[in-house]
Amino acid sequence: MIGIIGGSGIYSLGNMERETMETPYGEIELYRGRSGGKDILFIPRHGEEHGTPPHKVDYKANIWAMKEEGVDALVVFYAAGSIGDYKPGELVLLEDFIGFYSPITYYDEFKEKIMHADMSEPYSKKARKIVECAAKKAGIELRSGGVVATTHGPRFETRAEIKALGGMGANLVNMTSAYEATLAGELGIPLCGIAVATNYAAGVKGKESLGHGEVLEKMHEANKKIKKIVEGIEGC
Repeated sequence: MIGIIGGSGIYSLGNMERETMETPYGEIELYRGRSGGKDILFIPRHGEEHGTPPHKVDYKANIWAMKEEGVDALVVFYAAGSIGDYKPGELVLLEDFIGFYSPITYYDEFKEKIMHADMSEPYSKKARKIVECAAKKAGIELRSGGVVATTHGPRFETRAEIKALGGMGANLVNMTSAYEATLAGELGIPLCGIAVATNYAAGVKGKESLGHGEVLEKMHEANKKIKKIVEGIEGC
């Protein structure tokens, strides 16, 4: 079974059955179905109508549910601002993240054991190869080398923040990725992250202002590609 988490503009993957699931971290809604011959478990990160802002997403419940349902891998899609050379509309495979400002963990106490999760490879090479295979079959180009910085949100970043993050090595920025990669790593779930570069970040290539409308526009444009990648996972 493949777990899919969709970000801004990705609220549905077609005809799937909605379920409510109780977790130790709260109740969530998820969607179950099949795509390309594979069982799919789908969670729209922000809800069906984008009612949940990034700092209020129940990340722990979402990732826990995927683990409890026995997913073999997680394929997670993000909207992201481009700090580097990625053009709006391009799909980028993530290889690393910067998440200093986004602390989250299942281990708020060390009573049972001490846990410092290894983040040397936060995005699984094995899971990434499956997605690369599916994209190739669908004729969809995926850029490589994504290093995404995660900020709190829901506000966009300042020009000074983007300049600092770029100097630290980030070439993408969003508000959710580090949370999910950290939790999946703690639970041992192979994770492949794909960012849709929706816009240039503040101050990049003369970008003077940002709006959520342009983010949604690019995510809607990418939706068909995303669905083709999901459908193509079978056999990869």
